[in-house]
Amino acid sequence: MSQRFENKVALITGAASGIGESTARRIISEGGKVVGADRDMTRLNRLASELGDGVFSAIDCDVTQRASTEASVAHAVETFGRLDVLVNSAGISRRNVAADADFEQAWDQVMEVNLKGSMLMSHAAVDAMSDNSPSGGSIVNIGSIMSFLVYHADLGLSDGFNPYPHSKGGVIQLTRDTAVHMASRGIRVNAVCPGFIDTQLTETLGDNPDLYKTIEKRHPLGRFGTPDEVANVITFLASDEASFVTGVAWRVDGGYVAC
Repeated sequence: MSQRFENKVALITGAASGIGESTARRIISEGGKVVGADRDMTRLNRLASELGDGVFSAIDCDVTQRASTEASVAHAVETFGRLDVLVNSAGISRRNVAADADFEQAWDQVMEVNLKGSMLMSHAAVDAMSDNSPSGGSIVNIGSIMSFLVYHADLGLSDGFNPYPHSKGGVIQLTRDTAVHMASRGIRVNAVCPGFIDTQLTETLGDNPDLYKTIEKRHPLGRFGTPDEVANVITFLASDEASFVTGVAWRVDGGYVAC
């Protein structure tokens, strides 16, 4: 395994599971150190025990609160001395919001985590990254195929007011805007846009086998993706190998959007 992240420090939100966890493992395997931020401290502390204090540090972070995001960045610098990479992997969908929440409450909650959370974490991180002059840093946001599409009507996943596509569309515009304005500070900003991936975010789809199979067939590769497959692209964009890549939205979707 190459050591693309030797002497580099990454802060990853949503690190307790799924894409965030896979990305943390990958960066550490390539010589980096990681601060994992999440609200699920039980799973996060279990991951910290497995990976080791010398390369992984856990922090309870609510990405919807500015003070919490700033504290997470400060923790990364205090613990490992610098910050080079931010991966905004924390995210929820309408299915993760309480069933009795009305459409406005659900919209606010999903937008807060997915869009506002990515903005606040990025805002908190850029000064620390700028201190790494001239190398700067790299921010990778997590968009979605729903950054480009809407849910097909036959899936029954949206009535037109599902906040998930709205939030992920916003993530792409956030990525473009910050990429342009952070370039002069040596900070690259990109987005990875997964298709349907087997994570906690999609596990309830398995409760409806017919729906799950229908969605599988919408991917030309004929299956859901894995967190590791998304982490492969995140770590490329976060690494110096992508030193001339900024402002892009890279789909990891098994061909879903191409159809």
